[in-house]
Amino acid sequence: MIDQGAIEQIQKAPVAERILVIEQILQSLKRDVKRLSLDKVDKKPFQARQFNLGEDVRVDRDVIYIERNLYVRD
Repeated sequence: MIDQGAIEQIQKAPVAERILVIEQILQSLKRDVKRLSLDKVDKKPFQARQFNLGEDVRVDRDVIYIERNLYVRD
């Protein structure tokens, strides 16, 4: 767990220094994520099967969004 005093010290620091702290944390997270993704070796290839619906399917996004109450007017 992070020391509460360290958090308070960061909060009192100037904005530029806090941005540097965030950038350092982000770089650390990127390295960790990259290392974790390299550790996953259990990847198995797969093949996608094609299928035919019997006719062309036309998709109207506006209709789909309206049906799902996701339509947003600009």
